[in-house]
Amino acid sequence: GRKIIVAVEFSDQLTELLRPLKEMDFTAQSEIHFVHVFRTITNSFGLGEVPLVYPIMSDRGVIEQSGLVLLASVSDRNLQKNFDGKVVHKVLFSDYPKGKFCEYVNEVKADLVIIPTKEKHGIFESSFAQYVNKHTTCNMILLKYKL
Repeated sequence: GRKIIVAVEFSDQLTELLRPLKEMDFTAQSEIHFVHVFRTITNSFGLGEVPLVYPIMSDRGVIEQSGLVLLASVSDRNLQKNFDGKVVHKVLFSDYPKGKFCEYVNEVKADLVIIPTKEKHGIFESSFAQYVNKHTTCNMILLKYKL
């Protein structure tokens, strides 16, 4: 079956944004990965000092668990009733989320990426979508949410 990656940004409009997934019958037999990348922040203070990275490693397990719970509820609500493929929930951490996301897409050799995007000025204004388009080879579907 095909591998589909859904980019998930935790926001108030999330359920709205992903609603079209329910209509995509072609996903029924697929392996669908719901992926969220938490932005980490690295503060370096000076030469020779160990940089501080937030969230710190010891907190990441908790953050990852809560992220996985959110992703599970997202997939439960947005996959169609007859879905009988495989669902993967993935929480990643990076200073550079879009780069990390593309790495993951390329690593798992995805066939399709689905990106919810807020429609402001036409199709590729979303720098995330633009970046993914440039740095992966798979097909993309943009779910455009009218603000």
